[in-house]
Amino acid sequence: MGGWSDGVWTWGDFGVSEVFLSNPVIAEELCTLRSRLEDFRGWNFEKDIVLWTGNSKNSFSVASCYSFYDSIRYPFGPSNIHEGAFGLLWKLEVPFKIKVFGWRLFLNRLPTKDLLEIRGMHFSHENLLCTFCGNCMESRNHLFFSCGVVKKIWGVIASWVGKGESVSEECLSNFMDWHLFFSVNMVKDRKLGIIWLATSWAIWLDRNGVCFRNESWNVNDIVWNIKLLAWRWTFCGNITRSNFSFYEFCKDPLFFLSSLRPVYNGYLEPERTLKALRRQQCAAHPVENPTIANLEKFDYPEIPE
Repeated sequence: MGGWSDGVWTWGDFGVSEVFLSNPVIAEELCTLRSRLEDFRGWNFEKDIVLWTGNSKNSFSVASCYSFYDSIRYPFGPSNIHEGAFGLLWKLEVPFKIKVFGWRLFLNRLPTKDLLEIRGMHFSHENLLCTFCGNCMESRNHLFFSCGVVKKIWGVIASWVGKGESVSEECLSNFMDWHLFFSVNMVKDRKLGIIWLATSWAIWLDRNGVCFRNESWNVNDIVWNIKLLAWRWTFCGNITRSNFSFYEFCKDPLFFLSSLRPVYNGYLEPERTLKALRRQQCAAHPVENPTIANLEKFDYPEIPE
């Protein structure tokens, strides 16, 4: 290609062998290239280095490489109007494994029976059917949204929080529908999706219990498990621990979720403490205040089949 000789850069044959130089066309192109480069003499005061131009520091990182790829890639298929659901999911204050579960649910990557069949795990026709209704092949949308039993569970939870029943049987649009409902009702931003996730997680847990441990199930137990999960997850993150009991949460979940406030440097947000909110909304939302002892004696009502 070329090299340094007595401090002067001299162009060579550019790695072209004599066999190719015997071709007059190649020889002419080589001369043209040499004439264009003859004014360039190189730099002899420092060595050549490799620079990464993907960020301002000129140093390679996985994040900058991903950003570069994301800026030039072409999306596969039409854009998804619910793509923002992924960002909302990762911001929720719930256990990390629940976020991963929700992420896999959004992407349809949970090991449902239809996907296992596609991946080469063959089942009998009976084992491919939905665990709860036994009428259709188990898929993500059927198991979590369109199954008759699951629709009843969603209906009970919707009635519990005062929401109209969701009509969408597609995962992302269903999530965004619930997210919008809680947002309108002034629920804390990072708690907007916990009841939706609690419902989906409880359905998945009971499905696995039936499939792998031959456990029994009923709608009433699943609903109370959803309420307990949602109650526990309200205390994830940097929020005030309210004086509400589980019984009060079950009586008025929207009021409870809208009353949670973050803590700043160890202090509650000024003028927005839980007690102040309760005084302001007590007239509109009368809530009983049983003690823990009374809670243990409370006879939870059965949900009609």
